[in-house]
Amino acid sequence: MKKLSFIDAISAWENAIKNKDKSKLDKLLSDEFVWKNIAMEGEGSKVETIEWAINVSKEVPGFEIGDYKTIYEGEDILVGTHSVNQDDRDETIVLCIANISKDGRHITRWRHLRAEYPE
Repeated sequence: MKKLSFIDAISAWENAIKNKDKSKLDKLLSDEFVWKNIAMEGEGSKVETIEWAINVSKEVPGFEIGDYKTIYEGEDILVGTHSVNQDDRDETIVLCIANISKDGRHITRWRHLRAEYPE
């Protein structure tokens, strides 16, 4: 079995956001998945996360993610960054920390922190 990478994981998010195709994200996230926004102290389940991903561009015009960078990939954790572009806001950067299931096939928790790029 191929080891799960940060690029694999973030690409599943992008597919849901950009193409409104939830199949890869649904397969990637465990049934017990929790998405946590560190800054806003919010949480979402697998179902809520997938719904957010396929609907975000309706709520936030021009929302796109890109510029993926892997920081660390271990047996139980993935760490990386990506950019976010959206209408009426400067580009931002997001730090992502993803916990991997014991079988190595799913993401069980996704935490992120979003910030402005320094001027």
